[in-house]
Amino acid sequence: MRFILTASRWFLGTERRASRACAAGPRHARNLVIYGPLLLLWALPASSNAADPDPARERQKLAGVWKGFTVEGKGENPDRGPVKLELRVGERIHGLEFKGANVVDHGEGEFSLDLTRTPAVLDAWKTNERGRRQSYLGIYTLEGDTLKWCVSPQKTRPATFETAKGQFLLILKRQPTPAAAP
Repeated sequence: MRFILTASRWFLGTERRASRACAAGPRHARNLVIYGPLLLLWALPASSNAADPDPARERQKLAGVWKGFTVEGKGENPDRGPVKLELRVGERIHGLEFKGANVVDHGEGEFSLDLTRTPAVLDAWKTNERGRRQSYLGIYTLEGDTLKWCVSPQKTRPATFETAKGQFLLILKRQPTPAAAP
């Protein structure tokens, strides 16, 4: 990214000098016209590849069983929190909440990813028993076997990874897949 900014400044700086270059001679003006846009065209594909990973591959990375907690604050204590959760992610997402010996099934729903934004977006939605759509707007990071998903049932997407008014932070660990029986 620094290279693109430097290249842009160089190009804009030489563009400002274009009127003087034209007065100095046509060779300088020709170089400006030819090499300035080529430099920018060369830099753009490198930046777009880094910011646009394959969504199908990212969905595969998310597939599996994740267990963790809704944590307080910014997740300083990721191994405990007020709510213990389990998410099962495949083509759809299924959420379970554990309250002591009771299990609350939050049901199954759809999810979408937007990898072009920073941080990446993970939104989920389901239709409740009354037929109303419940949406959860969120941001996420996936680092190894740890998924951080900050989500809001409100209409505003969280901007930071922390539990605050109207949003909550989930820190989940990927669970090992059971070995297939012979």
